[in-house]
Amino acid sequence: MENTPFFSVVMPAFNCENTIGKTITSVLKQSFTDFELIIVNDGSTDDTQQVLERYHSEDSRVKFKTIQNGGPGNARNKGIEITNGRYLLFVDSDDVMKDGTLEIYANHVKDERIDLVVSSYSMNVLDGEELVDTRLVEAPNQSIETHEEFLDNIYPLMNKQLMYVAWNKLFKLEIVKSHGIEFPPYNSCEDRLFNIHYFNYVNNCKVVSDVLYDYSFDGKNSLTNKYFDNKFDTFVEFYRELLALTKKHEKGFSALFLKGVMSCIIPLHSESCPLTYREKRNYIRTIMQQPDVIKASKDSLTDTKIRQVMKALFKTKSVSVNYAASKLMYSVSMTSPKTIEKFKRKF
Repeated sequence: MENTPFFSVVMPAFNCENTIGKTITSVLKQSFTDFELIIVNDGSTDDTQQVLERYHSEDSRVKFKTIQNGGPGNARNKGIEITNGRYLLFVDSDDVMKDGTLEIYANHVKDERIDLVVSSYSMNVLDGEELVDTRLVEAPNQSIETHEEFLDNIYPLMNKQLMYVAWNKLFKLEIVKSHGIEFPPYNSCEDRLFNIHYFNYVNNCKVVSDVLYDYSFDGKNSLTNKYFDNKFDTFVEFYRELLALTKKHEKGFSALFLKGVMSCIIPLHSESCPLTYREKRNYIRTIMQQPDVIKASKDSLTDTKIRQVMKALFKTKSVSVNYAASKLMYSVSMTSPKTIEKFKRKF
């Protein structure tokens, strides 16, 4: 019978030969040693495979599987399939697990009733290889003991940017596997949808101020600036799933949805977008006429100036106005990633 480690740490890896060593080391040097690190090589074409082979030969806790490229969500699902632990964490191959993370998580789940732990994290904004901004995304210390209480707290926590991502959370593996919770095969919102599906089964939750993850991203090459064919559809799906979970704070969720919808329009101005000018305008027109967007633009909370502006933009239903506004936002994000991050914080 195979041993049951306390933690299963799942990491997708794609063409990350230059960064993954630092990430793996941050896991292996944890003071709490009862874990398995499962890395899924997502069809890398660089030397990622060789790096994984070296770490596997040096430490038996490192396991890896190579698959055809299918995106990070699919890679995480393949990793979950071969996990054997009690609790599940995710790490991305260009980030760092803070010292003492596993020991701190282990202390927080001494009460076996805990279904979810949500932690603080640090966020580093890069402009290429230059660090231009860093900030703490801080979680308030909080104990939640019923499903209803958890639903009450989803919006306040989401509003603090704590509920979207998967890597600042500790999940019970039994809940994930028994309910068949998976990441959808998308390039956006896959973390959000995995979390929402898991949230259906959370009764006891701990929110902790401990900073347990170091997240870095290039502001110019973030998902906000990348065009995907189905990006808007994934945000609509997330919005609907969220409201199916709870209609509490519906106006707040609508405001957050409009922010996400604008992030679908902004990439129309990137070089990665293959659409013609006419097709871009038709894309915006379709979004402006979509029922969920119309509903959200009517219901959206306007408790900040930026939310007031965002609601006003969508209520115009004007293709030209939203084309111009999104182009301005794209230009700012490309010239000053630090500025656009400050903009997001005030949302």
